[in-house]
Amino acid sequence: MPHLADHAILGKVIVPAVEILNFLLHFLDDQGVALGDPLTMRDAIFPRFLPADDVPRCRFEVTLEDASSSGGKVRTTLISRIALPNGMERQRTHAAITFGGAPAARPAPPYENGVDCRVLAEQVYRDLIPFGPHFRNLRGSIRLAPAGAWAMVESPDPPHPNPSKAGCPYLFDSAMHLACIWGQRYAGMVAYPTGFSSRTVFSPIRHGQRRCAARVVMTEPRHLLTQLWLIDDEHQVCDATLGLAMAPIAVGAPPPAWFASGPSPEALS
Repeated sequence: MPHLADHAILGKVIVPAVEILNFLLHFLDDQGVALGDPLTMRDAIFPRFLPADDVPRCRFEVTLEDASSSGGKVRTTLISRIALPNGMERQRTHAAITFGGAPAARPAPPYENGVDCRVLAEQVYRDLIPFGPHFRNLRGSIRLAPAGAWAMVESPDPPHPNPSKAGCPYLFDSAMHLACIWGQRYAGMVAYPTGFSSRTVFSPIRHGQRRCAARVVMTEPRHLLTQLWLIDDEHQVCDATLGLAMAPIAVGAPPPAWFASGPSPEALS
């Protein structure tokens, strides 16, 4: 997990969900589990953060369960166990994901229209998503509209040393940043991913850049549901995520007032 210290939430270093996905895909590959092409994932949940400080003390367990009567899908769960001073053991589930099966329907990404706000990636990572350098991978101008958001994402240098069959995890991580920015602007919440209905990786890359688009399909006071796309230079969808659920953490601060209150595009450009 390179440069893990760059991924801190409220001052605590947290193992990113994309690294957990990366780990589980490598684990399945090591176990000889055939996942098919394109790579599909379904019914993913991330119920608990995994603090980096806990990792050296954890004993990890990965469970595999056949998720279809005809085979071809496997339900994978990552559990951590820590021995406590009182002799008890603390158990937490950090991820549960079904891998394999036929791809989900692939809706077209939204056209870029109705943009009423532009903000530079440098300002995003200074004021809205204060991660360290290796997790600052949105590029240039981010365009926001009430129905969606658009940006470029690019993997950092040096590239991830051990990407899985899903490709560079930094690209998917940055796509979720785009959804987070939308939530801060229009929903008044700093939301983190808690799971997704489906993700299909049609064309993974180890290193490079993609266009990214997000469409918001539902907002509630503490819940955001979006769709995400990574798109290549030929306008082909490389990676599509449907039903990305996001929610704020209990002790999280609200978005900055200057951003959530709707400054003019000129004020942010």
